[in-house]
Amino acid sequence: MREVVRLIVLCVLVAALAACNGKPVDQPSKKGDAKVSAEDSAANQQLAAAFLDGVKSGDKAKMQKAANLTPEEIKSCLDKLVHIKQNKMTDAQRAECESVLKISGDIEFFADKLRKVLPASATIKITGTSQELTPVKHLVHTVSVTYTKAEDAIKDKTGKTVKELKLPLLQVDHPFQAKQVHEFAFSSEVFEKIANRDFEVVSYF
Repeated sequence: MREVVRLIVLCVLVAALAACNGKPVDQPSKKGDAKVSAEDSAANQQLAAAFLDGVKSGDKAKMQKAANLTPEEIKSCLDKLVHIKQNKMTDAQRAECESVLKISGDIEFFADKLRKVLPASATIKITGTSQELTPVKHLVHTVSVTYTKAEDAIKDKTGKTVKELKLPLLQVDHPFQAKQVHEFAFSSEVFEKIANRDFEVVSYF
């Protein structure tokens, strides 16, 4: 019963954070582009690819690892926010834990809602990464999704079966204790296009 209560509290907190922060992530402005070093770009692309691979397989542990989080850290943040007065958290500590729970909520959302777009049989590649500075510093990964089986592929709004499409995946890094955790998300605009099957299609079957 106690775990059920905890789960309900987590859902309420994630919903509240979503309302405050934007869920899915609002599309940032395209002003303020900046270069990303080849080394940093490659490392972040590996993290993004690992996160999406976790979405494909429904492996939330893999998604958490790509985000640089552990189940223990998520549980600890939940406990701290549930008992925020007793823990006497600073504003910075509260913000860190809110970011952790938002990332955890994103993982649950991705694993549940994107399996049809990213089936296990699909091939996913990160083909490029750019950095933008507004409204906050973040990365934009260009994701190529190639469907190897027509029966697993999605159809666009005209009813054609898609062979390959592209999606922009956002990455926002947040401080947490002595490290950084990684939030991966699509903008609300991209989610709307996914819902409307209005994809950036590269090729069809």
